[in-house]
Amino acid sequence: MAGPAQWREQGNAVAIVGTGAFNGLAFNAAQSWAFWRAEATGVVESPFRCANGFRATMVLARTLSPRAVGVERMEALALGALEELVPALGAGGGGGPRALWLGLPERYGEGAGREHVAERRRLEQSVQAWCNRHAGKMPVNLVPRGHASLAWALEAFSEVASGRLEAAIVGGVDTYYAPEVVDELLTQERLFDGDNLDSFIPGEGAAFLVLMRPRVAQRQGLPVLARVEAVATGFEPGAMFSEQSCTGNGLAQAVRGAVQGLPASGRRLEWLLGDLTNENYRAQEFQLALPRGVAPGGLDSAGKDYQPIAADEVQADFLPLRFGDLGAATLPTAAIIAAHTYMRDPPVTRTCLLMGSSVGPHRGAMLMAPV
Repeated sequence: MAGPAQWREQGNAVAIVGTGAFNGLAFNAAQSWAFWRAEATGVVESPFRCANGFRATMVLARTLSPRAVGVERMEALALGALEELVPALGAGGGGGPRALWLGLPERYGEGAGREHVAERRRLEQSVQAWCNRHAGKMPVNLVPRGHASLAWALEAFSEVASGRLEAAIVGGVDTYYAPEVVDELLTQERLFDGDNLDSFIPGEGAAFLVLMRPRVAQRQGLPVLARVEAVATGFEPGAMFSEQSCTGNGLAQAVRGAVQGLPASGRRLEWLLGDLTNENYRAQEFQLALPRGVAPGGLDSAGKDYQPIAADEVQADFLPLRFGDLGAATLPTAAIIAAHTYMRDPPVTRTCLLMGSSVGPHRGAMLMAPV
């Protein structure tokens, strides 16, 4: 997909019928929700040392060997999360076509070095082998768009909605537990070192969703956990390390694309799940983008074209507070939190907007609602 785009439910609903997660707090999707709900924290000292001697703080999957780094950890995280999807994929499958979209860190994208190309190939082959064992022939599509990867896998939602795919798996995996990644963060002065408050705490994780049309899920005896109403992408011209100043336009574009159908349905946006950290850039982008995203026309036409989209009180939650920064696993983990909240905290009826901003120019948003 070359440029910003959006998908919106128009008669053909897309449902989440299965979830799988593995991160620094939990081994599965239900635990991820439970520890989020309990406001648990999994912060530990990592083996990596900052320039001031402070051991870098991270949220790590502590069942993984501390000697495992980078792609080795990502492989274990991804396969652990995918394993939780086996019941949903094997429950009376109709034998229709399926496909998988795998979100990855931006370092695996265009212009990746030889080492990262090899790591990307290893992950692709490992996930493909898992698909061959548990889901038959299922092509694996790589989406190296960092935090916004799930939204940039937009094709998955349209393919399921149109019926061209019986089911799709969408998700992502990421880790900051790698020497070259930590070195880059230290050079950029982004890693929390006990002194620099304009920084973030890294995490790691994998999260995946199984998408089907509700009628297909019903025929196969699968529970519908939540509905996906819209997915949208955007480009930020003033990305984090760009020479241009942050405009917030890319994230606003993605948010608008995701929520623009709410006024016609007589509903309001009530819940935000985002990836905001303590970094000044992130805070500035959020402050610039959100008003334009949820008040289209209002700021640019003195209110003449204002359409009320947000509720009077919007709950805002941010995943890095509990899981650390999850990178490419951010949006699918947020979707899991929302879906399990709908299931386990009834009668929650809030529309939920997921937001993700990659370090580069890619931005993404997804609108969810209960069944």
